[in-house]
Amino acid sequence: MFGGTGEGVGGAGELERCLGLVKKVELLHAYLRSNDLSKATEVYGELRRRGYKLDIFAYNMFLDALAKDGKVDLAYKVFEDMRRKYCEPDEYTYTILVRMTGKIGKPDQSLAFFQEMLSKGYSPNLIAYNTMIQVLAKNRMVDKTLYLFNKMVENDCHPNEFTYSLILNVLAVEGHLGKLEEIVETSNKYMNKSIYAYLVRTLSKLGHADEAHRLFCNMWNFHDRGDRDAYISMLESLCNAGKITEALDLLSKIHEKGISTDTIMYNTVFSALGKSKQIFHLQDLYEKMKQEGPSPDIFTFNILISSFGRAGRVDEAVKIFDELENSNSKADIISYNSLMNCLGKNGDLDEAHMRFKEMREKGFSPDVLKWLADCLMRCLLKAEGCCPNIVTYNILLDCLEKCGRTAAAVDLYAKLKQQGLAPDSITYSILERLQSVRHRTGKVRRQNPITGWVVSPL
Repeated sequence: MFGGTGEGVGGAGELERCLGLVKKVELLHAYLRSNDLSKATEVYGELRRRGYKLDIFAYNMFLDALAKDGKVDLAYKVFEDMRRKYCEPDEYTYTILVRMTGKIGKPDQSLAFFQEMLSKGYSPNLIAYNTMIQVLAKNRMVDKTLYLFNKMVENDCHPNEFTYSLILNVLAVEGHLGKLEEIVETSNKYMNKSIYAYLVRTLSKLGHADEAHRLFCNMWNFHDRGDRDAYISMLESLCNAGKITEALDLLSKIHEKGISTDTIMYNTVFSALGKSKQIFHLQDLYEKMKQEGPSPDIFTFNILISSFGRAGRVDEAVKIFDELENSNSKADIISYNSLMNCLGKNGDLDEAHMRFKEMREKGFSPDVLKWLADCLMRCLLKAEGCCPNIVTYNILLDCLEKCGRTAAAVDLYAKLKQQGLAPDSITYSILERLQSVRHRTGKVRRQNPITGWVVSPL
């Protein structure tokens, strides 16, 4: 654990001195284990003044603590002490120094330490290689990163997921993802399902659908069973990139790799089909789902209602909504919202009003109802070819009154008059309710210059 200055050991005094030194070294270890670097440094200073050296384990432990605490200058001094005391640094020593110098932005110094380790005949282990590759990748030194990776493989050091993550990151940042295939080919004997799955998931999350798909095809041909997370990531990536044909193909074949399809997979593809308005494929896939499973959930129904509505297929949207009501799931605010948008945009405001009343009966919150009233208003104003009559206006006035939107109701009544429509008894009854609300809230009734606030046909 330690060595003296070359003096002979003899007598009780020398023995006592040695025992005291042992206790000092043990104290140093204890301080390092408890992360008390200040006390550890004091003990090390005392040992150094007495001319004693530590063993390689103690030196490495102290160096590691100094490096992690950013005590770079002191770490250099301890390293030089090691050399002066003829304690040879080992792989772990150099790995600590590589990590430390890389952390402070000195990759050239890191490389120098790594080369020194090689020159001493050491064979770097996985941690040493990963540490050096991390420094190079962090500094975007692509060529040196790839060179070291190739050396790692040549020396039969098995790269792990962290190794590939470092390589993938620097290639993506520097726009060299085309070199990933070369990396995979170089290390083919180490490429297992887990690493393939990691690369596919990461590429998909980064939005590199083409690269992910190429790698995914390699994985598909290479392994008998698939990785569920990787397959879901690939499916999402294809859908996000608009590669719907490939997504449909993958969904239809995924069972070949021992993976059961679920609603998450189907919903991912349904959403992509709906956004691209590929209604024919949407209907086919939904029929397949109903026949073969899994059972649709609330998200499935909501996606379908929205998709049919977006494509102007009102009858199909209403049909899906009715299927939802008869299923184990129950319509939520999103279901109603999607259906209301569909009905409103296509001018079917009577049906929209019926659904609106249905929502109120189911106890949806007033805030939501206000939002939907606004939605109805927008639909009325934007619907192409929609010629609202007095019934339509009464529906909207009723919605606005029940939501407490008095000002909006007055404006809508003005619009009704401007279009030359004659108010009926229902219109006036709504206006009476609006007036009573204004009185209850203590507001002064102001005559509208257009409506005149005629509140009764009598």
